[in-house]
Amino acid sequence: MSDNQRYKTPEKVALAIKLFYLIIGISIVRTAITVVRHWDVRTPDFLIFSSIFIWLISIFLVYMTGKGKNWARWVMVTILTISIPLSILPMFSSLVHTPIPNLLGLVQVLLYVWALVLLFHTTSSTWFKK
Repeated sequence: MSDNQRYKTPEKVALAIKLFYLIIGISIVRTAITVVRHWDVRTPDFLIFSSIFIWLISIFLVYMTGKGKNWARWVMVTILTISIPLSILPMFSSLVHTPIPNLLGLVQVLLYVWALVLLFHTTSSTWFKK
């Protein structure tokens, strides 16, 4: 294998990175829906600032994963593991009350799992071990 082929990002990793950016985009839409929906009830400042903070960290992690940093890939797994009881399970119970944001959330979870499967595929794992 030549050096050029060894350092080229595998297609599965490139697709996973695109999926992660799509997930961040869906998160922006979900936050906008929540802000509009609750505008009259409470000020959305904290939600907006905390969401921006989370998006910035997410973009950094996705970028580092795309650069082949194995630690970033494992942080993404940890984030999914922590989110299951904190946000994914409650999403099912509130699906009736706010279906669109929660359906978008479920789409995000499915895309996240798909992206992680791609990141841990044999060719991807080999690339991360370089």
